[in-house]
Amino acid sequence: MSLTQLIYISQATRKMSSEDLIGIQKIAKINNEIIDVTGSLFYNGGWFLQVLEGLKDTLKMLYDKIEKDPRHKNSRIIHNEPAKFRTFTRWSMNMTNLDDRQADKYDELVEVIEAAKTDRKIGVASPAVALLKIFKS
Repeated sequence: MSLTQLIYISQATRKMSSEDLIGIQKIAKINNEIIDVTGSLFYNGGWFLQVLEGLKDTLKMLYDKIEKDPRHKNSRIIHNEPAKFRTFTRWSMNMTNLDDRQADKYDELVEVIEAAKTDRKIGVASPAVALLKIFKS
């Protein structure tokens, strides 16, 4: 089995509060540790963008479960590729609420979400590749 990175974007079915997002992160951290998945969830203006890293079959099962979550709709995978290493090694699940405007790399992350919503490239890179580059630097 090979390491895979899966990135998807989806639209929240309602405005998420900071408490909602903390709750999502808390449960995801526990569940992801058990199945050896790492990653990060970003929220901005009613949109989720999530990076998941783990074994391909594990991510498929996890994404199938995520897709059924009633807190979001219109989920769409924008990146699902083998990876040589994990970008988010420290986090079974990190969470960044960009609505707070306190995040490091805020402008870059908002641009990635906006580009992903409309299938627009950032320069010559896909939004997914641009996102991964932000965290590799």
